Amino acid sequence: RLVLLVLFWGGWLGMLGAAAAIVAQAPRCQPLPPKAWWELGALYRAPPKAFGGDLKGVAEHLEHLAGLQVGGLVLGPVYPPKPEDPQNA
Repeated sequence: RLVLLVLFWGGWLGMLGAAAAIVAQAPRCQPLPPKAWWELGALYRAPPKAFGGDLKGVAEHLEHLAGLQVGGLVLGPVYPPKPEDPQNA
């Protein structure tokens, strides 16, 4: 039994040493690139009708959106859609 016990712990310590050597020789990760402005906060999408129907109404609500930590505002459609547009259905 003593031989088996020594073999077990010797194998275990050998595998632990091999794992430590693999971790020590592994290549390091590259630093992350700086984030673009659209990755710094959520994008809020709303039609201009939600802000009063025009860009002046949108400008009045920008402080409120900044308080919500919105990173960008996507407005659309700015122009009314054409009746024959298939996406209008």
